[in-house]
Amino acid sequence: MIKLPKFLSRTRLLAVICISLLIHLLVGVFYGSYVIFEKYNPPEPELVAPPIPQGIEPRKKEYKIKMEKSQKQSSAPLPIPIVANVQADLSLDNIDMNVSSPRSEQNVRGVGSGEGRGKGFGNGFGNGTGFDIDVDVDVEFFGAKGGGQHIAFVIDYSQSMQKDGKETILRRESKRIFDELPKEVQFAVVFFAGPAWDPQKDPSKDTDNWVREDSFNSYRPKKLSKLPKLSYQKASGSARSRFARIAEDTGLVSGTIYDVPIYMALTLDPIPDTIFFMTDGACPQKRGIDQIKKMVEQLKAAGKSVPVIHTVGLGINDSKHLDSIAQLTGGTSSFLTTKQYEKMHGKKKIPLVDKNKAIKEEIEIVDPDEYPINLDINAASR
Repeated sequence: MIKLPKFLSRTRLLAVICISLLIHLLVGVFYGSYVIFEKYNPPEPELVAPPIPQGIEPRKKEYKIKMEKSQKQSSAPLPIPIVANVQADLSLDNIDMNVSSPRSEQNVRGVGSGEGRGKGFGNGFGNGTGFDIDVDVDVEFFGAKGGGQHIAFVIDYSQSMQKDGKETILRRESKRIFDELPKEVQFAVVFFAGPAWDPQKDPSKDTDNWVREDSFNSYRPKKLSKLPKLSYQKASGSARSRFARIAEDTGLVSGTIYDVPIYMALTLDPIPDTIFFMTDGACPQKRGIDQIKKMVEQLKAAGKSVPVIHTVGLGINDSKHLDSIAQLTGGTSSFLTTKQYEKMHGKKKIPLVDKNKAIKEEIEIVDPDEYPINLDINAASR
């Protein structure tokens, strides 16, 4: 049995042991608390900003960061990368954006104030206000080229097309343009000869509104209000197929008058960006350039846009009349013989409409002053 020193009694030994254990316990609690605190409360990281490169102002760098953040917040990604060189004096007027598209020739017409539903930038930047961009699409008809979102075709379906193989070219080219119209286009079509009509309707049912003098080049409507009201067609597959079939199946009509079919095209809503006007025949000046010039002046006086009219003479070498109509609106005039067309596109036979199936007209003959022609564009749009 171990004998304790005289000065260290059992009671004192027990006290020392208890005190020692208490000290160790306190030390352990303190240390454990410190470890737990450090684990769940790490020190804040020290942020060190990289130096700003010389030549880049802080204001410019701040704008770039905001643009990237805004683009990430947009609900739809931008389809086209945009690079904006922003000067120190930041202003939207100073930003020059060049937008391109992988499709065939397309021109940006302008920037609107749409809410991100327009073509081009989807839902816009960040808050969805975005840009509303109109896209012009160039098309080619009988060698003439023009563009826009709204295009009208005014096509001669007169019986003179039966000569020199022009009817084959007429139907081939008309079918081709309707087959190949880009889907971005909205288009309208007028067929004409002496009278003018909507190709989707049977013109023989409207003959009661037409009269003429002794000449076949004197057709005119009794009432302009009874003329077919044209509307644009979206260049969907079904619309293109329907008009391509119409181009092949429509019969030919006698006469050639320019002003009424042009009037029908000019009264479309909205006014076309481009009108393609194709004919193989001549027209009296008073029913051609004189009336067309008058209608253009009416549009300008009313502050309305004037479409570009491209004229095409099929089977003829020149026409001062067609030149004048094109020059009036800044358009072009071109002339194409059947041989030139076949040289460009090759020879191809297509079934022609039987002459006996051509539209029969029973047109009333009247005196020259009984139904004077007054093509008032502004009255038609009221």
